[in-house]
Order: sequence, then C-alpha cells, then structure tokens
Amino acid sequence: MGERSKARWRFYTTPAGAEVVSKEIHEVLQGKPPLIELGTLMWRIEHDNVLDRDVRTLGRGLREARLSHAGNEYRLYYALLTDGEHLLLGLKFHQKGSGGAQERAIETARDRLAEWRSRI
Repeated sequence: MGERSKARWRFYTTPAGAEVVSKEIHEVLQGKPPLIELGTLMWRIEHDNVLDRDVRTLGRGLREARLSHAGNEYRLYYALLTDGEHLLLGLKFHQKGSGGAQERAIETARDRLAEWRSRI
C-alpha cells in the first residue's frame, strides 16, 4: 500500500485561468530528464520525506524546492497553505542563472502568492 501524502500540489493560475507555472516548467525542461527528477522532488515534498538539500525556507510563507541535474540548477518556488487541507501551491519555476534572475523569480513568486491569497 502506498504512503499517504501530507499535502497535495496545485500550481498557481492567473485570475484569467492561465496555467503559468505549468507553462514555465514545460518551457524550461522541455520534457527532458530533469522533468522526472522534478516529479520525484515534488513527491518527496508532498510526503514530507525531503532530503537536507531539497528545500529552503525563504520567509513570508515562501519556500524553494531545489533541483540539480547535469550541472544545471532549477528552482520551484512554492507555499504551504493550510486552510482546511494542506496545499502545496507552486508559484514560479526557473533555471537558476546569473544577473539577478533568481531575485526576480522570487519576487514574482511573492507577487503571485499575494495575488492568490487575495482571491481566497
């Protein structure tokens, strides 16, 4: 029998219904092997079975899931929401780079989280 998850994943959608996080994942990974590893990482988070390097807390409700593959670093920013049930809300996905891209991705994730909370 499989393990019960502690929470379930849902990706942020815009007020108009655009699935922007799913689009970001598919644009960056393009169905390549890191996509499988991302699924495994998300499963570990969902089942509260993370490795030391998997997750970092960024404050103000935001967390960072860390994926390394073939010398590349990827990040999925998410929040754990507990309104009745535990919901892991994926907010932003990107390949880590230079030039302030990570800071911009974190700010986008924070903005999306604030917008999401304003709708619920």
